[in-house]
Amino acid sequence: MNRAHAPAQALLLAACAWLPACGLNQAGVAPPPDTIAYPASAVLDRNSDWLIVTNSNADLRYNDGTLIALSLNRAATDRQGPPQGMTTWPNCTLVDDPNPRGDLMHKCCWDAVDNNILNCDERHYIGSDVQAASDDDPTMQKPRGQGNVRIGSFAAGMVLQQASCPVYCSVCATADFSQTTDRLLIGVRGDTSLTWIDVAPDPGDPAASPPTFNCTTPPGAPLPTEDFALCNADHRIIEAASMLAAPMMGAEQTKVPLPDEPYALAIDDANGLLFIGHLTGSTARPFSGGFSLFDITPLFGKTNDPGNPTVTMPGPRFIAPFPSPFPATSLGSVGITAMSVRDDSTVGHVVFASSRFVPEVAGLGTTATCPELDTPIREIAAFPNGTVYSSPIGGAAETRGIQFVDYQDPNIPPRAFVLQRNPPALISFVESNQSPSDMLETCGSPTFLDLHDSGLGPRLFVTCFADGEIDVFDPAVPTLERTFPAGRGPSGLVFDRKRPVAYVVGFGDNNISVVDLTPGSRTEYHVIQRLGFPRTTPR
Repeated sequence: MNRAHAPAQALLLAACAWLPACGLNQAGVAPPPDTIAYPASAVLDRNSDWLIVTNSNADLRYNDGTLIALSLNRAATDRQGPPQGMTTWPNCTLVDDPNPRGDLMHKCCWDAVDNNILNCDERHYIGSDVQAASDDDPTMQKPRGQGNVRIGSFAAGMVLQQASCPVYCSVCATADFSQTTDRLLIGVRGDTSLTWIDVAPDPGDPAASPPTFNCTTPPGAPLPTEDFALCNADHRIIEAASMLAAPMMGAEQTKVPLPDEPYALAIDDANGLLFIGHLTGSTARPFSGGFSLFDITPLFGKTNDPGNPTVTMPGPRFIAPFPSPFPATSLGSVGITAMSVRDDSTVGHVVFASSRFVPEVAGLGTTATCPELDTPIREIAAFPNGTVYSSPIGGAAETRGIQFVDYQDPNIPPRAFVLQRNPPALISFVESNQSPSDMLETCGSPTFLDLHDSGLGPRLFVTCFADGEIDVFDPAVPTLERTFPAGRGPSGLVFDRKRPVAYVVGFGDNNISVVDLTPGSRTEYHVIQRLGFPRTTPR
C-alpha cells in the first residue's frame, strides 16, 4: 500500500461508516448474519424458544445493525453436557477468546477463570438446527442466520406485541387473534425511527426452527424469500401525518417527524398504545426529549357474524409527539430514560416515565377510546396525570425506572421502587401518597430496574453497566440480598418463562450470559453459560 495515501483513505473509510454505501469500488461492509455484535436489547418469543436480540453496530464497522434469533433449547441442551462422542466439554485456554470463523460452530469450553461458566460459540444457536456431522466439518457447514434481518444502527429499546383487544372494549371482546402474527417494535437511534417487524413462528417445528422475520412486505402479503433482508422504508416510521384531530373537518394533516433519540419503549395493552421515550432534547427544540405515542391496536371489520369480527394488523399509526412531563434543567435539557406500565386491578393501567435530567418519575394518562368496526381512527391524546415520585436526596439527578410491589398483606403496604442513577440508589416510596420510606445504595451506574419472582417472592434486579454487576434486592424488607458479576457492560435482563434462568445482554462482552435463578442451587445468582465467547470487539 502507498503509505502516503493512508490518511486520506482512512478518512474516506470513516466517512463510509456513516453511509449505507460509498466509494472504494464497494458497497461498504455488510454485517454478518450469525454474530452477536454490541447487543443493545433482547426479548423472548411467545413460547420462550428463541431469544431475539438487536445488534447495535455501535462501532459502525458495518453498514447496518442486525436482528438475530438464538435457540434457547439448544443452549439448555449444551448446559446438560456435550454431544454424543464427547464425555465432557474441554477447558478454555483463553480468557477473551476471539473464536475466529474458522473454529467449529459447535464449540463450547469451561471458562478459564470460572469453571462454573460454559462458554459457547453463538453461531450454533442461530438459525435452524443441522446435523452434528455438518457442525464438526467447517467445510460442510450450512449458512447460519440467513433468516435474520438488517436494521438501522444504534438500536435501543425493543418490545414484542401480541395482538389483543383493549380492555373494556366490547366491539372486539370475542375477536379471534389466533391467526395474527406477533410484532417487534424497535426504537432505532441511528435513523431516528420506529422499526417494526412481523414475527411468525415456524409452522413445522417452532422449537427447532427460528421464527420468520418480515420487514419487507406489507402485512398479510406472502412472506419474503430474500435472505438477510434490510428492513425497508415501509417498516421504518421516521415521519408520518399526526393522528391528532385536525383543526377543521377535511383539513390535510402535515407530516410530523419522530423526535430524535427514540430510546425507551413500553406497550400499554389496555389501550392498544405504544409509548416511546426520547433520551435527549432541549426546550429549544419543541417535543424533543419528550415521548411519542403510536396506536398499535388491530383493525376490526364487520362480518356476517356480529360476534366474530375480522382481525387485521396494520403498521403502527403515529399519533403525535408530546412534550416532556418533567421540568427542564437550567440549560434547558429534558429527556426520558425508561417507560413502564403499572397494571393493577385497583389503580388500573398507568404508564410511567423516568427522567434523565431531574430525579423524578411521572405518571401519564391518555384519552384513548375503544376502536370501532371498519374505523382506523381513534381520538387519542396523552398528558401527565399528576402522579410524581421525587427523590429526597439533595443534588440527585436521573432516574432509570420504577417498579411496584404489592404483597396483598395489610402489614406491608404497596410500595413503588425508583432506581436513581446519580447518586446510585434504590428508593422505596409508599404508593398511596408517593412519600419516600427507604433508600438503599446500589452498584455504580445503575441502568435498568426489573421485577421478577423465581419462587421465593418478588425480587428487584438492578443492572449496573459501569460495574458489570447485578444487585438483587428483597423488597419486603427492603434489603440487598445478593450481588453478582454479569460481564462487561450489561445492558439488559430478560427472564425466561419456561426455565429458571435469566439472560443478560452483554454489550461490552459481545455475548448473552445465562444466569441461574434456581432457588437454593449451588450456582444460584451466578452466570452458568455464555452464548458467545467474551470479547471486547465483535468477531
